[in-house]
Amino acid sequence: MSDKNDSLQEKLLALEAIFFQKLPSKFEEITSTLQKVVESPTDKESMVVLHRHLHTMAGSAGTFGFADIGTQARVFESTLKPHLEGKAWDPAELQAYSEEVNRYFEYALKHDSKPVNGVAESVQEEERELSDPHLIYLVDEDEAQNQEITTQLEHFGYEVVRINHLAALAKAVATRRPHVIVIELSFPEGKVAGAEEISRIKQIERFRIPTVFVSRSSSFDSRLLAVRASGDGYFTKPVDVVALTERIESLLQLDENKGYRVLIIDDDAVTSKFYGAILRDAGMNVYLLNDPTQILTVMTDFRPELLLMDIYMPVCSGVELSRLIRQDNSYVDVPIVFLSSEADLSKQLDAVRAGADDFITKPVAPEYLKSSIASRAERYRSLRALIMRDGLTGLFNHTAIKEQLASEISQAGRTGSPLALAMIDLDNFKTINDTYGHPAGDQVLRTLARLLRQRLRRSDIVGRYGGEEFAVIFPDTNATTARRVLDQVRLAFTKIQQHCEGGHFSVSFSGGVADLESTLDADELFDIADAAMYVSKQEGRNRISLA
Repeated sequence: MSDKNDSLQEKLLALEAIFFQKLPSKFEEITSTLQKVVESPTDKESMVVLHRHLHTMAGSAGTFGFADIGTQARVFESTLKPHLEGKAWDPAELQAYSEEVNRYFEYALKHDSKPVNGVAESVQEEERELSDPHLIYLVDEDEAQNQEITTQLEHFGYEVVRINHLAALAKAVATRRPHVIVIELSFPEGKVAGAEEISRIKQIERFRIPTVFVSRSSSFDSRLLAVRASGDGYFTKPVDVVALTERIESLLQLDENKGYRVLIIDDDAVTSKFYGAILRDAGMNVYLLNDPTQILTVMTDFRPELLLMDIYMPVCSGVELSRLIRQDNSYVDVPIVFLSSEADLSKQLDAVRAGADDFITKPVAPEYLKSSIASRAERYRSLRALIMRDGLTGLFNHTAIKEQLASEISQAGRTGSPLALAMIDLDNFKTINDTYGHPAGDQVLRTLARLLRQRLRRSDIVGRYGGEEFAVIFPDTNATTARRVLDQVRLAFTKIQQHCEGGHFSVSFSGGVADLESTLDADELFDIADAAMYVSKQEGRNRISLA
């Protein structure tokens, strides 16, 4: 078992221990509430509370391995339901029901022991940041080509290790596994020695590293050999490094954790932490909410891509909460999945009618939960991308970046955090289109978009504002710091060689930065940052100005 799985198991076991420790108090909640029902059989409020306690026990006990307790709690819940819906209690029936419930939980308290198989979760709520740069192994004896490719890839923020001899690759992979290998097809050992070595390493190491082949040959046979060696890309020399970078980025995105933002709403804190641990282990960013009255604030701040909630909660039911969320047009399309021990199909249909997209019954296998949540969150993200993303660069479009700024300003106002906005405009872009053609201009736009995504933090928000103009939102950052960071990106961008049929050329950009010291109005902040950008243009371009 891997260290990661060991860590998850330890966390789940810790949560299981907490649940086990709380069982006596949970039993006491059930029996004391039941006593109120016995004393006042017409007290609807006490029956509602009793039903919620039993429902929670039915789901959480099974989740933490106490299957018998969970099953019996569900039986008790089913017996209570007709009376919750209006059926009067027969005094003898109520007394027998009370005695059975008390007798069972008294027995369970004495005889049930902590199960062997446990589960659990990290209380860390913060989104994980990328720390180390992606590692690229560049394997080629052509030192001049290696140097050019290395220089360009480093401008994009990659760590590049050059390997000049094919025999050294296997040892390097065994010592430190790269994210991507870029390798020449031919070596002195043979015309297809590069492909053969990749196939051999794959068999030895038992894992597959994304691989891009380069070669002076563009023949069908060479490309077919690369495919048979599980090659993920093929470039002929001289290599178009911008195109190579695009391919590397697409390969890395395939392997990345998607980081879906999942909001779990459940008044049972331990159980919600359990499911949060399972989803975090799959790379998702999870926020746990135990107080449903805070839902609107959390929706605004966290911007979930999926909601996972129980049907029965205090204050309001999950069905009511779902309807409340759907009243806001901003959240009409956010997937809502109910995770509940409710087995009544009519109740499940009520949840779907209220706007739910799926209903999962507790307890649920971790792999099924991860797969179900990931598929729905991915579908939501893909549909949102069609609406909010620029087709050429993949960045937020004009409307979306404006919405993002308004949301970030609102959040910064509540937390008292700084926020900066940068406007960027490519220098002499019309001349680039006129001289090298619109395909070259599109390539420049994609290159800048990619560089911004790679060089900035994951929390920074990048958009294409229009034409050759871009916008960057820097949360928790003042204008001075944002300017310094953006200036580093500017310097890297000017060093990137753009490739076209007529040769190579480089491009620069100008920028302006403003922060909330100037205004708290989103439209005004755009105008102020834009004015600062035009100061950069007037002062000679290729620079960043502060408002």
